[in-house]
Amino acid sequence: MNMEFVKSLPVPEFKNLRKKMSVLTAGLALLMGCSVLSVAFASSTVELATGKVPVENRASRTLSKGTRQAIEQLLVRITGQQDINDYQAVDTIRQNANRYLRAYRFTEEQGQLYLVAEFDRDLIESELVRLRMPIWGSRRPDALLWLVVEDDEGERRIVDDGNTSALAQAVRQQTVSRGVPLALPLMDIDDTLTINGYDVWGMFPEQLVNAAKRYNVDYVLGARLYPNRTREVVYRRPERPVSSRFIPEPFHLPALRLNEFGTVELPLPAEMDAIEMCWVEKEADAGPVFTQEEFSTIAARARKGRYSLDYLYLAASQGAYTVTHQTVIGDEPAQLIAGFINDYANYLGQNFAILPGEGDAAQSVSISVGNLSSLAAVVAVQAYLQNLSVTDNVMLIQQQGMVSTFQLNLLGNEQDLRSVLALDKQLQPLTDAFGQPLEGMHYFWSQ
Repeated sequence: MNMEFVKSLPVPEFKNLRKKMSVLTAGLALLMGCSVLSVAFASSTVELATGKVPVENRASRTLSKGTRQAIEQLLVRITGQQDINDYQAVDTIRQNANRYLRAYRFTEEQGQLYLVAEFDRDLIESELVRLRMPIWGSRRPDALLWLVVEDDEGERRIVDDGNTSALAQAVRQQTVSRGVPLALPLMDIDDTLTINGYDVWGMFPEQLVNAAKRYNVDYVLGARLYPNRTREVVYRRPERPVSSRFIPEPFHLPALRLNEFGTVELPLPAEMDAIEMCWVEKEADAGPVFTQEEFSTIAARARKGRYSLDYLYLAASQGAYTVTHQTVIGDEPAQLIAGFINDYANYLGQNFAILPGEGDAAQSVSISVGNLSSLAAVVAVQAYLQNLSVTDNVMLIQQQGMVSTFQLNLLGNEQDLRSVLALDKQLQPLTDAFGQPLEGMHYFWSQ
């Protein structure tokens, strides 16, 4: 999109020019003695103009149906809402998908034919703004997934970046479909020195976050997938956790018996006394590992589905802080993984998507940007600000030395703007000599 660089100042702006000049001069002085507050999130750019869906053939009817499915996929990705296509308001977009279609092609991967459709993103977003639907920009927080899988024999394995299993493929496909940057760990020597399968299985927040520091991500996800069973399982010589707070002990889980009514029959007291945890904390009181309620829960899970997936996600930038913790049950591991990633994407969408304001509800703010030593840098910053999902219009209102001041008309509010800027390292907020953010919006351009 071609951006107009110089725009004349409106008459009211000249009346307040002296006041603005004094503010800008003070700002320039501050910039010379300020430091950069490096609090930007790690983030990646996701594709918001292309949809990819499986199709049966290349027929025109198939193309029409596939185009609609592709734009529906894109609407979910752009808005961050899994149920966006259930809204009647977006029917005009879905039913007129060809209006937004710019190009398409067919591709075949492992025997499956796909339609890859490219749409006019700007046109779609303009329509969403008109409909007052949420918009989530292409710059999104990075995350790391610690996923451990238990097989029928009780063996547990961490799914790493080099894994080519169907489960690993399901993770990658769903992250692309929802537009959320999500990586699997390398599990090289550095990882194995800081974390292992037991740590992930226990989903210890501090351990997960510490092991993920090398990846410089904003969110850390932990998950464990295991089969639901009511037969006896013996775990043999489990690996020692990396953390030294735990000591090994033998673990034996007696078989759960279901009576004629389908409810669990609890083990006899003698059996309960024989249960020992495979790893216990040194300070832990002696006693049974599972309560009667927990035994009932295990049996109920086995009746509801073949597998369980326990998961949580943590805000790494805030330390080991649990955002959410959930359990889902089903028969297909890939579907459980897809549901988990959908929940995570929905959470991010609710926090980062911009809901356009109505009429006077939209805000206008000014932002000063330092370290602009050339006309090209000023143009680059204006284009950068204009392309943010939260901005409707950007105008340069003052240039003094290496500091430019822009007036931004927002689709959302000032906090939305701050959140979006925090996802990138190109604009860094400035602090005073005491490390506190400056009042107002003052940034440093990292070229």
